[in-house]
Amino acid sequence: MTKPQKPCSKCKGDMKPVRLPPFQGAEGEVKLTVIGMPAVACAQDHKRFVYPEFAALLMDFTVDADRYDLAEPAVKRGLLRKHYHCPACGEELSSAPLAARRGEFDVNLHDAEPFKLAVEVPVYKCASCGAECEHPREELAKLAFKAVAHAYRAIDIHPE
Repeated sequence: MTKPQKPCSKCKGDMKPVRLPPFQGAEGEVKLTVIGMPAVACAQDHKRFVYPEFAALLMDFTVDADRYDLAEPAVKRGLLRKHYHCPACGEELSSAPLAARRGEFDVNLHDAEPFKLAVEVPVYKCASCGAECEHPREELAKLAFKAVAHAYRAIDIHPE
């Protein structure tokens, strides 16, 4: 972030390093909050990523399914219509989540100051055995990927 920045593409003003306030996006029942992300902004509050590849790197970060290890993953079964089943006893889960569980991650992307990413995923409770579980992690990762794109739109930040 120490190298000189190109002027703002909208107003031609000087771009200076900033830390963005927390911003969020959601897709389905997955909510994602970006906390303290570094960026550059002009006096007119036009925002740009620290470098053009930054947006894609953060999206790649969210696709790592292992990050969503907040509860035991449910088992998805069914030929035509998929249903979620308890990983402990195999009973079908309710379609309504019990609550949301939050995980927070440190993000260290190349040539940028570290920041945090928080994700909330729905947690389901098995009516039969009481076990708590989440949807399969690959599904949560896909939803988080889309949620970060919505978050970018919400804060109105651009690569160039």
